[in-house]
Amino acid sequence: MITRLLSLSPAVRPRLAALVVLLITITATYVGQGVLVAQSLARIFAGRPVSSIVWFLAGIAALQLVRSAALAVRESVALRASGAVKAELRRRLTAKLLLLGPGWTQRGRTGSTQTSLVDGIETVDAYIGRFLPQTIASLLGAVGVTSFLFVLDPIIGVAVLACAVLMAVLPLASNRVLKDRNDAWLRGYRGLYAENLDALQGMATLKAFNASGRRGRELAAFAERFCRDSIRLMAIVVAYVGGMAFVIGLGTAVALGVGAMRLVAGELSATELLLILMLTAECFRPLKELESAYHSSYNAVPALTAIFEVLDAPAPAQGSGTASRHDVGFHDVTFTYRDRDRPALDGFTLRVAPGERVALVGRSGAGKTTVAALLLRFFDPQQGRITIGGTDIRDLPLDELRSLIAVVSQDTYLFHGTVRHNLTLARPDATDAELEAAIRAARAGFVHDLPQGLDTIVGERGLKLSGGERQRIAIARALLKDAPILILDEATSSVDAANESGIQQALDALTGGRTTIMIAHRLSTVRDADRVIVMADGRIVEEGDHAGLLDRGGAYARLVAAQEGAV
Repeated sequence: MITRLLSLSPAVRPRLAALVVLLITITATYVGQGVLVAQSLARIFAGRPVSSIVWFLAGIAALQLVRSAALAVRESVALRASGAVKAELRRRLTAKLLLLGPGWTQRGRTGSTQTSLVDGIETVDAYIGRFLPQTIASLLGAVGVTSFLFVLDPIIGVAVLACAVLMAVLPLASNRVLKDRNDAWLRGYRGLYAENLDALQGMATLKAFNASGRRGRELAAFAERFCRDSIRLMAIVVAYVGGMAFVIGLGTAVALGVGAMRLVAGELSATELLLILMLTAECFRPLKELESAYHSSYNAVPALTAIFEVLDAPAPAQGSGTASRHDVGFHDVTFTYRDRDRPALDGFTLRVAPGERVALVGRSGAGKTTVAALLLRFFDPQQGRITIGGTDIRDLPLDELRSLIAVVSQDTYLFHGTVRHNLTLARPDATDAELEAAIRAARAGFVHDLPQGLDTIVGERGLKLSGGERQRIAIARALLKDAPILILDEATSSVDAANESGIQQALDALTGGRTTIMIAHRLSTVRDADRVIVMADGRIVEEGDHAGLLDRGGAYARLVAAQEGAV
């Protein structure tokens, strides 16, 4: 993982090297300060005048200035190093998620995914900026100071080394307990984040069903469990920190005790004992800072593991083929969603000729929307193949495949931005005249009555607009794309009856000459389709034109009768 992180940005390695140099410089200032303090105290205890330590005091002040400057520069370099890695991680994650598509993102909850990918990237600050350079600097600093103690007195050097080794063992001993509790805390955090995001997004529904109080109590219960997980984790952390403090105190006490006995025995001078006392603390300081950096970056390991799982997820295979024709074929296609036992499509075979308008009808769960999702390669079938112009869509580059298809979905999604921005997603280079033509054809002239016209902000998910207005913008967006293959997933489902006729006329003009798959729940919208395909349980049970299917009196006739009876 470390090698992979360092390979993300060419600027990281020299900056980490600079951080190590800065951290060693900081340790050296502490050691130098300890030596000067010991020398000063030795002179004062020997009855020397204060004037004899003036230069020592000046040296201590100079070392503190150097340390302050090094600390300030360290923060800047650390932020730049981690910032470069975070920027590259975000770039790669965005590109990979866009490549994986909704088929991958629908595997988990939005809040949980967002916590891993957004908050997870932020853990890089502590991991790259603190932990990695501190590991090298602490090792070099502790070895250097301990070696100095060995020179002063080998016995005390061994005692301090033993305590230093014990400090290194403590994290390993506590890691197994800490890992379980940290994992529980992380699961609780992700779950609580996802539940709160879910409640915020569904606030209108909660209020409409008078369920906001009940949902609030459920969230409070989630928060209480998360609080308990946090307290359990903190208990281990506190015990660990206390253990580290005990080892440091023990090491210092042992060094002082052994030094005192050797002083009495005449084997050490007072100056050497003071040096040992000062340097023992400086021997443990780098290790204590490493322990602090380790715990501040502890969550980085599971978070970065989740990020690399996304980056390593197999992307849809892409070829370099082209589609010279625009007929669509499904050849014995079988597809089952991950969380389902029954296939959504089961041996499904269909050919849509160039320029033909085919309507897919059937009860909910028949597999109609799955046909569109597979054609767009949000998923790949487990069996069979899908072709455009005779070319397997897996042999087409994804960009080319999706450039051939325009979609108007029943669940219209508008991004938080202007009307213009949402329209030009289809064609970023569209002129004002082309935008206006698409708006007129979609009967979306209402956009000119908005406060800022095309530059009006539509809000998150387009919530500042009505359902019908969002749908008409989606239709205008599809018109603007002008793709040869068109998917209409109940394109008039959110349009009022007064506007349905006009928009249907616009859709009729849009489908002219285009290979069109119409996914229909309102059967009144498929009367003019060239063919109607009746689906049930992922299979085709009937096909023909509207009049012929009615005369046959089969599944389609029963669907029409049921809708007309409901009306």
